[in-house]
Amino acid sequence: MKLDPCFPQMSDALNPAVMAPLLGWLLGTPGITTGHVECCIGEKRHKPGKSLVIGYRLKSQSNKVLQSRYVTGRLCPPGAASREFELARSKRPDLAAGALTFLHEPAMLIWAFPYDRKLIHLPALLDAESIKNRIGEPDLAGDDCVQTVESDVLHYLAERSCMIRYRVSLGGSDETRLLYAKNYADDSGREVFVVMQQLSRQFSWGAKALAYDTQTRTLWQSHVPGRTLCWADLQTADGLALAGQIGQCVAAFHACEIDSVLRFSHDDITDALLATVKLAEQAQHELTKRIERSVADLLVHAESLPKSTQTTIHHDLKLNNFLVDGDKLGLIDIDCVCLGDPMADLASLIANFYLHGLREGDAIERVHPRVNQLLSAYRTHSLHTVSLPALRWQVAAALIHEVTRRSLRQMDDLRIVHIQSYLALSESYLALSRHSTGADDALI
Repeated sequence: MKLDPCFPQMSDALNPAVMAPLLGWLLGTPGITTGHVECCIGEKRHKPGKSLVIGYRLKSQSNKVLQSRYVTGRLCPPGAASREFELARSKRPDLAAGALTFLHEPAMLIWAFPYDRKLIHLPALLDAESIKNRIGEPDLAGDDCVQTVESDVLHYLAERSCMIRYRVSLGGSDETRLLYAKNYADDSGREVFVVMQQLSRQFSWGAKALAYDTQTRTLWQSHVPGRTLCWADLQTADGLALAGQIGQCVAAFHACEIDSVLRFSHDDITDALLATVKLAEQAQHELTKRIERSVADLLVHAESLPKSTQTTIHHDLKLNNFLVDGDKLGLIDIDCVCLGDPMADLASLIANFYLHGLREGDAIERVHPRVNQLLSAYRTHSLHTVSLPALRWQVAAALIHEVTRRSLRQMDDLRIVHIQSYLALSESYLALSRHSTGADDALI
């Protein structure tokens, strides 16, 4: 890990052994004796020279009761924590005591969940009485009377979003209903709601939107049964068949028609590729020349690619956004759906296959057959013609602007260790993109 000169304290901030007692003491967590508080570091977002946000999860045991708390740290330049604390506090005078604090060493602001710098409505969404009244409204519970509400935080991304599951007991029956609420830092959920309503009439199995609350910037969704996919599912004897099922599901999604102002264009890919070069210069200097050369080759070759089709794309295709329930396979997490090139969307998923395969210890050669099966099924069921050169170019690009860039930004050691493999694979796909066909017309 290359240190950021603007945040020389980052090595301490990323050391659970250092942060566990400090955060336990600061937040008054029970059992702060060394070894009694476990500190897990989750999502990290690093913009070199600008900001570093770290998600912590503290686990402690007191009187045989296991407690767990989310904490978000935002690093400050050394000596500036108290000044930035006063500035942040002035912007949120309504904060409860202890919601926002700071450490001088390592210098950082500390937000204690459910308080968040940008998700200002989270406390109300996790307050039992407040949320009981909201769920009791007709657009969520119908005419049934809400008796009790229990909440669970499923996924918290500091300063971005929080997904909450509610278990609702309704009066007059033994029925328990599951509802989901995704709280956003901005009003982007409004457009997501509109898109989900359009998709629900066309895509048979996936997340369904119920309502959008403009006041709290929260999107309400119904329960979809099933579990999310993981790479282990593709490693089984049925893995090839499952890869084909995934390809068919993506083809069905790309066949949907939506009216949206949101677009993902080739210019966005170019910008992301160039941003990867800049990020490598700041975070992994030894990789810069290789990434710079690959990006230059990609941009030159892009000029010879056929013009792309524009259709509905998911724009966040990865294994854990597929939901499986028996023989049903659907898509969730519709936040990024927009109009764009379906080959870019498919390439993103293929790059994700390689990301998971390498991280789980598979050789690249074991991932190739699943990729080819995915594409074979997609071509069989898709309304769109697949250009092998264009798709190979998109895969080469995605391995850099998605996989490599996110690995560097998130400082994910499990991913960074494979960056040389991602880059070599990207180079192979770019070389193949100069050929119109392959062995048995397979992708690779």
